[in-house]
Amino acid sequence: MTKHEKRVRIYGAGGHSHVIKDVLRQNGYVITDTFDDKPEGVHHASKHVNMGARAHLNDFPHQGDPVIIAVGINSDRAEIARILKCSYETAIHQSAIISESSSIGEGTVVFAGAIVQPNTVVGKHVIVNTGASIDHDNVIGDYAHISPKAALCGHVEVGEGSHIGVGAVVIPLVKIGKWCTIGAGTIVLNDVPNYATVVGNPGKIIKILNPKKREKL
Repeated sequence: MTKHEKRVRIYGAGGHSHVIKDVLRQNGYVITDTFDDKPEGVHHASKHVNMGARAHLNDFPHQGDPVIIAVGINSDRAEIARILKCSYETAIHQSAIISESSSIGEGTVVFAGAIVQPNTVVGKHVIVNTGASIDHDNVIGDYAHISPKAALCGHVEVGEGSHIGVGAVVIPLVKIGKWCTIGAGTIVLNDVPNYATVVGNPGKIIKILNPKKREKL
């Protein structure tokens, strides 16, 4: 390895991690290690996977190259981020369009064709998936996931850990609470409270999870 190579470690060895690895390699990164909490049950294309931190926290090499948590489940990604004592890298695909006046938090991944418009703040360990569109003046909380082809209009807020499903649309000025689930193809016309699941066109709340139960998940 040369002195100026960019090096990164990946935590997670499922299909999601391979999308991230492609982005990193296109950007000139060398992936030095891959970790997973279940190394024996990972994606068929994953090789040489090391044991993750959740079962062996004291043995995990916290110090070293920066990490990207390549885990698709928001709650798992949040738990791993809380226990690791690592620095983090971001991964942004070369075809993504990111406004110079927006900001992208550490550990966040932005995939091919995604758009982040001016004055938007994207938090830590967020997934902005393939072809997602985040318009101006949005605030995206830590550990959220904006799925492929989802479209968030201007001045939208998405709370911590919330998942905006494939092809969902959120109209301007809507606030979505933390740890919500917005179903695929849902059209969100009104504010959404914390822990709610919303589906349909127009979107309707079908469930609100007790936060105490969610904390046990």
